[in-house]
Amino acid sequence: MAHPSDTAQPALLSRASFADADEQAAALTGWNQSYLQLSRGAFGGEVRQLEFAGLRLFVESLRESVYQTGQIRDGALALGLPLQVEGPSVFCGAPSDSDALHVFSGASGFEFRSSRRHVMLGLELDEAAWRRCGEHDPALQARLGAQAGLRRLDGAAQAGLRQCLTGVLDTVEAAPALLQSPAVQAAMLDTVMEQLGRVLAPVGGVDSVGAHGHWALTRHAQELVHAQLDQPPTVLALCEQLGVSRRTLQNGFQTALGISPLAYLRAVRLNAARQALKTATSVTAAATDLGFWHFGHFAHDYQQMFGELPSEAFRRYH
Repeated sequence: MAHPSDTAQPALLSRASFADADEQAAALTGWNQSYLQLSRGAFGGEVRQLEFAGLRLFVESLRESVYQTGQIRDGALALGLPLQVEGPSVFCGAPSDSDALHVFSGASGFEFRSSRRHVMLGLELDEAAWRRCGEHDPALQARLGAQAGLRRLDGAAQAGLRQCLTGVLDTVEAAPALLQSPAVQAAMLDTVMEQLGRVLAPVGGVDSVGAHGHWALTRHAQELVHAQLDQPPTVLALCEQLGVSRRTLQNGFQTALGISPLAYLRAVRLNAARQALKTATSVTAAATDLGFWHFGHFAHDYQQMFGELPSEAFRRYH
């Protein structure tokens, strides 16, 4: 992702309820879905969606079991994490449960028999966003595979991804104006990609860079960050500018500094926020200008870093 521009990309936030399975099937544009109700009873469902910067997050709720078939648009990545499963469920020929990552994208499409009470949390990256994320890490797509299906992955990482995605969606639903900030859009996408990278990270692997290479890479990254202190770049933007994968940058920072690049950038942004509070019109303005979108986390991190709440610092300066 490029460095945030002066204006945020158009965003879409919607929430719709359905009493017709066909209408709900059409709610996710680009999925080419058809729904066939299998269980007896009045159908009911809901789809909550958020789209920005090539990312779509959604939560789909189903009342009654449905047989779903679909084909994700070419080049896109689509993943799902069940939030609720009540009854038997089958995904691409395998028993489905809440502990499996569901990969909907793939060359042959997907088939899914949902349980009678089913809630799915979904993530989709369009072709351009998925290409940006994968072009410096070609092994990423290989780890997912070319076909739809279930992936058994680290439980803690999956829980972190669930919490991240629901947190972004809930936060924007509560405060839609946040997406007017390009810095917030960039930070949200970076947070999602950080959690997705943890879920998809390979186990083990050979580190061919070496300590000196890690140090040189980290120094270069720091130079880029400090040249843009008024609007620090995201991790994804750094990867693009450096021409490295997220995993390589992660290894470099962990080896050279003992922290992740996301933690380093958070510290840089917190220090920038401390300076911004001296002239900002409000704490909210200072936070959102620097991409902080969860104000509870911002206040906690600021207090942990500087020993006072941002509101206390703001009152001292004004």
